[in-house]
Formats: sequence, structure tokens, C-alpha cells
Amino acid sequence: MTFLNPAILFGLLAASIPVLIHLFNLRKLKKVEFSTLIFLKELQKNKIRKVKLKQWLLLLLRTLIILFLVFGFARPTLKSMFIGNSSTAKTTAVFIIDDTFSMGVVDAKGSYLNQEKEIALHLLSQLHDGDEVALILVSDVNNQSAVTTDFSLLKKSVESLSISNISGSLQTALIKAAKLLDESPNYNKELYLLSDFQKSRMADGNQFPNLSEVMKEEIRIYAFPLGDKVVFTIAIDKITVNSQIFEKDKPLQVSAFISNYAKQNVENSVVSLFINGERTSQKSFSLKANETKEIILEGVLKKSGYQEIAATIEDDEILQDNKRFTQIYVPEKIPVLILTEELSDATFVQYGLQAANTNQQLQIDVKLLNQLLSIDLKKYSSVILIGTAGENISPLVQFVQAGNGLFFFPGSTTSIQSYQSFCAAFQIPKANNLSAGGVPFRFVSVDYEHPLFSRLFESKQKKSIESPEIYSAFLQRTEGKGKSLITISNNISFLSEFTIDKGKIFVASTAPVMTQTNFPLKGIFAPLLYESVLYLSSIQKDNVDILTGDKLTVNLLGNVSSQVTVVKPGNEKEFFPVDEKANELLYVNTDRFGIYYFSSLNKIIRAVSVNANPLESKTDYAEQSDIKEYFLKIKSSARLTFINKDEKPETIIKQARFGTELWKYFVLLAFLLALIEMLVSKSSKKDLISLTK
Repeated sequence: MTFLNPAILFGLLAASIPVLIHLFNLRKLKKVEFSTLIFLKELQKNKIRKVKLKQWLLLLLRTLIILFLVFGFARPTLKSMFIGNSSTAKTTAVFIIDDTFSMGVVDAKGSYLNQEKEIALHLLSQLHDGDEVALILVSDVNNQSAVTTDFSLLKKSVESLSISNISGSLQTALIKAAKLLDESPNYNKELYLLSDFQKSRMADGNQFPNLSEVMKEEIRIYAFPLGDKVVFTIAIDKITVNSQIFEKDKPLQVSAFISNYAKQNVENSVVSLFINGERTSQKSFSLKANETKEIILEGVLKKSGYQEIAATIEDDEILQDNKRFTQIYVPEKIPVLILTEELSDATFVQYGLQAANTNQQLQIDVKLLNQLLSIDLKKYSSVILIGTAGENISPLVQFVQAGNGLFFFPGSTTSIQSYQSFCAAFQIPKANNLSAGGVPFRFVSVDYEHPLFSRLFESKQKKSIESPEIYSAFLQRTEGKGKSLITISNNISFLSEFTIDKGKIFVASTAPVMTQTNFPLKGIFAPLLYESVLYLSSIQKDNVDILTGDKLTVNLLGNVSSQVTVVKPGNEKEFFPVDEKANELLYVNTDRFGIYYFSSLNKIIRAVSVNANPLESKTDYAEQSDIKEYFLKIKSSARLTFINKDEKPETIIKQARFGTELWKYFVLLAFLLALIEMLVSKSSKKDLISLTK
């Protein structure tokens, strides 16, 4: 016998109360003088013996009443069937249903998800009134599960289930289920695990939690492995934008990484590139089994603003991984700020940009550095800084860290100390010393593969830049922390690139003035400046790979009114009231594939692409031995039973389910004894009264 509420057994101490009361209330009978008739004395002795017998009987009855009540509340349960063939012990049953999109695979019995639903509904019909049930979905990243006794409500939930775009791990669902079962007071604790058991979605990486405290021996796990089909599926695992300069009516290059997860080769399949819903190119490809290839696609950007980019392949047995999204932003106008210590230092830069700005895409402002603290840098896509800002450099540092671009030239009067202060503010390598006079420096090497130079030459074979003469330069090396785009003697950088958080900076080692170099007179000067501004203005600030179910943090600083509007894929809108002083918005409804737009004050403040988890495409199913090994890794003591598709689950479960709760019988006995105690107590009182007369 097992007690489901063993802590109540401490109440057995209460059984001593009637005994103590009996001992304290013992009293000697008073001697009563009678006549010399002997038969009267004998009569008195008989009555006394009768009273004592009833008192002992009352003591026994009262003690048993307390004992039976305590046993009843402690819920004693037998580990074998008792009184009939059906178990009367209460059951808590938790159903884990895998509703991720790999369950959309169809075999001879229908889709895996529909098979799960049929099994779950059948098992629910085997439960009884008073049992508890819970439903946990593998896709439920927000943990909304709880036990209920409302079977009809749970049946409706199961019947309405559909494939989710959100991927999740069985491990996360198991942790939720183990907690619910551990908190249950019921004797029978059952976990029904319905899944295709993809190896890639069993655990969260290589993390295996210790569930020994909650996944105990009394829990029975019934595993229904449904994944037994060889699935034909190809997936787009990743899409990247190779072009780093975005301009209207210019080409865009995209890479689609496609994997063949099938066990057969794929011949002459087709991948297409869509820009804003319009097919711009397509290519055929072939893949061996378990092979991944990068397919390069090109299209033309026909408009400015946000561009929705998608790569698609032909349909197969898993549809959700056949399309992948990303997005870029092409500005219609690029506001550029030139900050300079001396206006004369900015002359060649300003004229060079104006000369290259033939399509009037750039909007150029020139301001003095002493105005920096009063300038709203958020209005600009990039900044050209000539000279150092000294102690007022922090706004520019924040500007770059937020995902913007900065092109730095030293000024004609910049000292080595102020140059090094600038480097320290951006945490880039410092210059060693200032070189002036002697033989002029010349270009030694140019990184022609960098996007900055990709559009400067019509022929890919003949690439060369006429080197200027450099009379004075700060001697700086990247020291592995950046890229040297143009190098002069001894690996000293003339122009280098550094990444600062989300943004980038170009650092030149000489001022754009004739006293230090004749570079402004060379034909490459103006187009190089123009391409630099386009490159620095095309930085994608939100290149995070967001998967369905992930949470998004949207920066709201200075961008919102009292409401943020979210436009989801399919043009569904959501509205979120926000405090005007709020710094960010946490968004959790990423349940669809595609582009999400966040806007306020009629302005888009962020666009985010959300895609499928590529792990969901791997249809390598776990064997029973793999599943057993996994439960050993999480230190589970629960008893694991596998139920295959051709087996009747109710037969196996009834054979395993056991236990008869006896609390009703103990309470009934206590009630009957209480009735007897009342009758005996009433009779005993009459005898005592007759004795005292």
C-alpha cells in the first residue's frame, strides 16, 4: 500500500487524544451504603463491569475513527486491482504533441499531425471524471500549459490543432511536462509523447538538464514515434545579400544556401529570386544527398525604400522551408554631413562629392566641428569628419555604434596627440608618429576585392589606381583589428576600415589638402569618395537571423509617439501603446515567415525578416535506442514505454496503469464507527446515571 499524501500521516498522533482523555477522566466510584441485602451488592458490581466495558469500547471506537479519517486523507492506494477490474486511482495525463512543420509529412495513414490528433483524442476518451489532463505543444515557446479537468475543452484544443511555423525542442516541452507531473498529487502520472523524434530537435544543442528531481520513477512515459518515412525534402537554409552598396536601378547580388536532406540526389531543380514580389532571376541546380550548395542570384533594385527579398525552390514534402526572406533598405536620398575644423580643409571633399553626385542622390551639408553638440546626427546616413572632435567626440562614437558610417580624414592642423585621442575613442590602433618631408609615399597595394572598388572599373581584368604622392601621413597599421584597403610602404595603411559595433568607419592617414598629398587632384578621388558614402550609408543595422518564435527588441529612442504599429506578413496589423519615454518594445508574435514592419509617426523605424528554423528540415529520426539514451542523459527515472503505429495504445496503457485508492472506504468506516460510537456513548451515559442514583 502507498499513501499519496503521506504528510497527513502525522495526524495519527491525534489517535492518542481519546486515550489521554480517558486516563485523565478516570474516577473512582463512590461507595454507597446499602442494606444488608447481598443481592443488591452483586447487582452493583455487574453494572460497574458493564460501564467499564462500554468505556473501553468507546475508547477503541474513538481511536479507530481518528485513525480511519487520517488514513482516508492520506489517500492509501493499492498497487493492484481491487474491487472490480477497473482502476479507481486518479490520473494526471500530460500530452506533448509535436506540431512543428516537420509533422506535415504525409504517409499512408495521413499527415503525422493528424495521426497525433487521432491518438490523443482516443487516449482522452480512456480517462475518467476526476482525472487531470494537460496539453503541451512543442511550438509553444511562451509556456501556456496547465492541468485541467475539462476534457471537452482539451478535446477542442486538440481537434483545432494545425501545423505551426514555430520550431521547438522536445526537451523544452519535457521540462514543462515534468514540472506539471511533479506538482500533481494523483497516484497515476502519465506522459504521452507524440512526435516524429527528429534527432536535431530532441535537445537544445548539447545541453542536457538534470531532471532527476522531477522525472521520478512513478511517472510513466508513453512514446509514439511517428517518423518512420524516408522523406524527400530540400531546404533553403540561409539567404545573404552579397552586395554592400545599394542603389536604385543598380544590380543586387544574393546568395541562397540550399541543402538536400533527402537520401537521393536532386537533378535540375530551380531556385528563384524575388525582389518585392517580382521574380528577377532563377537558376537550376543539382545536389547530391546531404549536400549543401551556395547559389548566386542577381536582380535589379527598381525602387528606393525597403526591399523585400526572397529565394524560393520547388515544392517537396516539407513546404515551409522552401522559401527564405531577407530585406535591405535603399535610401531615396542620402543626407551626408561634412564636419571640419577649417572650411578650407573640406573644399576638395565637398567639390569631389558634388562632381560625382550626378543623379543628385546625395544631400550634402557642411558644418564646423564646434557646432557638433547642437547637430542632430540622426538626420544623416553618414558623416565625413575632417579633423578630430577632441572631448566632444562621444556623439560621433554613438552615431557609429548605432549602425551608421563615418569617414575620417585628419585635418591640416591635426596633431599626433589629437589623432591618437580619436583612435582611442573608437578603440582602434593608434598611429606611431607623423611622417613628413623626404621621399613621398605611394600606393603599394589596393584591395580591389572590397565592395568599395567593385563598381569603379568596367573591366574586371584591368584594375589599377594611379597613385598620388603623399608628403605627410600618420603611420598607422590595422594590427588585425580592421582591413587595410589601400597600403603604402611597410604595411602602413593609407585607408583602412574598422567595424565599431553595428557601424563602420573609414580612416585615412592624411588630410585631403594639397600641403599633404595631391590625392584630391587624381581622377579616383571623387568616385572613391562617392562610393565610400554609398557604402557607409548602406550598412544594414539589423542583420540578426530571426527565427519564428524568437523575441524581438525594437529600439524606440526618439522615434515613436504613443503607439507602435506592426505590419505582419499577410498585411495583418497589430497596435501597441507605448510610453513616449520608453527605450524599446519587446515583440513576441513572430509566428509567420516574412518581413515585419515596425512604424510610428507614419515612419518605419525597423524592418525584420523572420524565417524557418533550418534544424526543422533535418528528417533524421531517432531510433528507440537514441531516445532511451537521451532520457539517461537527462537523468530521468521515469518508466519509458514505446507504442508503435500498429499497436493498440489503450491495451498497453491499461496493463501498465494500476492502483486503487481506498480513501472512500476508510472514510465510510469512520462514518459507521461514528454512528456506533454515538449509540454506545448514549447507552453508557444511561448506565452511569443509574449508578449514581
